[in-house]
Amino acid sequence: MEKNILEYIGKNLYQTNILKEMKRYLVFRTRCRLHSGLVNDLLDFFGANEHREKWLMGNPSFVEQATRTFFYKGSTWEERMQLVKNHVLIMENRFKDELMDQLYVEHKRVQLWEDSYLDKPLTMSLWFHAGQRKEGCLSLILSYEGEELYQIMFWFAKNPADGRDVIYIGALQGPQNGNELIKGLTKAFFGYRTKNLIFYGLRSLAKFMGISNIYAVANEGYYAMSHVRMDRKLKTDFGAFWQECEGKQCSDRRFYIMPVAEYRKSMEELKPSKRAQHRRRFAKMDELEAAVAESMSKFQK
Repeated sequence: MEKNILEYIGKNLYQTNILKEMKRYLVFRTRCRLHSGLVNDLLDFFGANEHREKWLMGNPSFVEQATRTFFYKGSTWEERMQLVKNHVLIMENRFKDELMDQLYVEHKRVQLWEDSYLDKPLTMSLWFHAGQRKEGCLSLILSYEGEELYQIMFWFAKNPADGRDVIYIGALQGPQNGNELIKGLTKAFFGYRTKNLIFYGLRSLAKFMGISNIYAVANEGYYAMSHVRMDRKLKTDFGAFWQECEGKQCSDRRFYIMPVAEYRKSMEELKPSKRAQHRRRFAKMDELEAAVAESMSKFQK
């Protein structure tokens, strides 16, 4: 890889013609210099073949992510370096290069599912842009009429206990406004909330990949908690939602662990008046799962 790669990366990350951005660039270069062994190892990883080099050129955030306290509270340099490498390795091993090219070089959305609401498109896609880099290496986006409603920032990882592939969620973000739209969508999906819908999309992706567990950052583990006052609270209560999704807080209280399969009540458990609604809801969920599998199978090695 060319010698001036860090200059290229830094100047793609920061607009150095602006004083404030120039300061950030200098801080970035200083961090890289102080941890040159780890940074060079990461650069060697991306320089190992032309595909990885192209992904890094298209997405220089891969290096910045390793140099800052991103992903979760208290993440170390070594952890972030390995995190980025493992994410790329898992995608590289499981999927065709075309998927990585679309996400990290061409910066395109990869649509996994489409439905409609009020005759307007409702879609779920994989996407990544620089604004999502603090909380993950990839995002699942739920959009209505092309505008994002919800997004889950995540990364693929290796379970340190058994080496199996897992998914880690760095954040779940929803709309600032649009409560009426969310209420309408919930009704259209037979009482299934919109944030549950996008999480089911991620569960469907995990199921397609044969992943059995999803880990998610707790309130205590959110990356920004490394930089805020002790008395400051997050606007979103991650833990409450993860618990609703059958999540259990890990011994490392920064994370929850959740099963990939969502629990479904049997018809016998439901009141007769609710059974028709749940049948329609489950049919929608099955359609979503099938669509995700069909879309991702096109990229599977």
